Amino acid sequence: MRSWLLTRFPPLHSIVVQLFLFFFFGMTLPVLIGGFLSYHKSSLIVEQQVSKVAALTIVQVSDKLNMFFKKLDDSSMMVLNSKIVHNILEQRQGDNAYETTLKVKDGKDMLTSIMINSPEILDIYIFDVKGKNSVLSADSLMSIPNQWDSDWYKAILKANGNTVWFGLSETSYLKKTGMGFPVFGLGRAIRSWETGEIIGVMFVEVMGNVLIDELNRVQFGDTGYVYIVNDRNQYFYHPDPDEYGQTSKLPLPARKTQLREGRRNTLMIPELLDNDWRVVGVVPLEEMTADSASIRNLTVLITLCSIVLAIGMGYYVTRRIGNPLVNLSRLMRKGEAGDLTIRSRSVGRNEIGQLGRSFNKMIEQIELLIERIAKEESEKKKAEIRALRYQINPHFLYNTLNSIRWLAKLNRTNDVDQAVTSLVQLLEVSMGRSGVFIQLGEELDLLQKYMVIQGYRYDNAITLLIDCPDELKQIPIPRMLLQPIVENAVFHGIAPKDEPGTIEIRARQEGEEIIVSIADDGVGMSEERLAHIFADERAHHHRGMTNIGLRHVHQTIRLYYGSGYGVSVTSELMQGTEVTITFSNLKGDQDVQSAVG
Repeated sequence: MRSWLLTRFPPLHSIVVQLFLFFFFGMTLPVLIGGFLSYHKSSLIVEQQVSKVAALTIVQVSDKLNMFFKKLDDSSMMVLNSKIVHNILEQRQGDNAYETTLKVKDGKDMLTSIMINSPEILDIYIFDVKGKNSVLSADSLMSIPNQWDSDWYKAILKANGNTVWFGLSETSYLKKTGMGFPVFGLGRAIRSWETGEIIGVMFVEVMGNVLIDELNRVQFGDTGYVYIVNDRNQYFYHPDPDEYGQTSKLPLPARKTQLREGRRNTLMIPELLDNDWRVVGVVPLEEMTADSASIRNLTVLITLCSIVLAIGMGYYVTRRIGNPLVNLSRLMRKGEAGDLTIRSRSVGRNEIGQLGRSFNKMIEQIELLIERIAKEESEKKKAEIRALRYQINPHFLYNTLNSIRWLAKLNRTNDVDQAVTSLVQLLEVSMGRSGVFIQLGEELDLLQKYMVIQGYRYDNAITLLIDCPDELKQIPIPRMLLQPIVENAVFHGIAPKDEPGTIEIRARQEGEEIIVSIADDGVGMSEERLAHIFADERAHHHRGMTNIGLRHVHQTIRLYYGSGYGVSVTSELMQGTEVTITFSNLKGDQDVQSAVG
């Protein structure tokens, strides 16, 4: 499962992943950053240009409004500075009715002339603050209701001669009736030139259609608009007529301000008029900067194309560079684990191909070196086994011939003949003419023949007991494996105590291990001697041939079966010695067996 995951999803430290991420991010990040900066910069430029155009539009609107209002204000100044109007309002007691009629006629003619020059003016009314019944107007009907208690009249008196502007209304300020179209007005108090006191009130009522038509043409997108408010933030003009005279819910802006209305950003661009009103442009930025969406879409398209290209390039590079390196790394791990049959297929002309060729050559050299080392080890094992056998054979012959010599001295001719016959059979086995390994049962039979020779010498004072299951007798073991231990038991264990003794051999199997124990009831060994029993070869050489048998068996087991097997010895003085041999039920090193055999 883990190898499958690593194949499908390599770890982050893998060169394939690193190369892919390098190409992916190396190609996409610059595009993403560049696209984002380009889109942000272009959106900012578009927004700035929209703001400039909108501000310029508001300036143009304010200029037109200022001209329009100035024209009306100039018309009011003509009335304010007219001698005819002052003479009418300052009539003296000596004036007769005829003179008064002429003055009124001249005043109406003047007002009519002003209205002709300003067709947007509906009417001009002049009220006498003293007479409170006297009204001068270009309207011949003079159907004016009582205005002296109206709000606009009081506002004009309170302004002390300054121009007072009144917002758009669907109802006439003077006649209190619906006009069918919006009207607005301005008023001024007329002061006496001699005393400075207020002698009259002038009110000019103006048609609002011209102003409304002009303002309605100013739009910013589909939802942008223009409105006009006075210094109290009350609407003079709004695209919705119901808002006339209402207080604006938007703050009164002193400068260009960006507001958040719901989910959209709105730019408010104010411009102060000469009469202290403000014309404000409401610009929906999302609508006005909609063209920047094309830049955004183009950026997204370029980014997506770059991502696809980056994935393709990353995949190509990882296949051409990363995968060969990963495969080479896997081959190296297999080679490290001991598989020398592997070869790299990446043998092109580039550097990776050179690595592949070098790897193949290295594996071939390692294979040759291992074969050479294996051959040398085999020769070494053969030499060691021969040396051990050359050591054990003279030792065995020495002890056996010594026994036969004693028989000859005692003139036991028949026993000498039997002993020599057994010796011939033993020598044939030790020479290994039929191979290095024999069955455990055959080895036990040879031990019994060996004990025949020793029985002649010690007058059958040594008893050999063998306990081996039949199924274990078929187990192959190296030749002469048990004989040296039995020989040691005879000469170094039982013979020194000058009493009859017993040697007992038991064989058993535990799992894949075969355990053979050889126990005697001889004199045993001291702890010091037991501790040095497996000392190095030089030490044994100086001690003579005492422990050659044990060392031969121990090294033979380790050479054939490995370092995990061998011989262990337990012993107590005057109690006896037990030697335990442990080896595998499988045959040992076949190469060494065949070579030595």
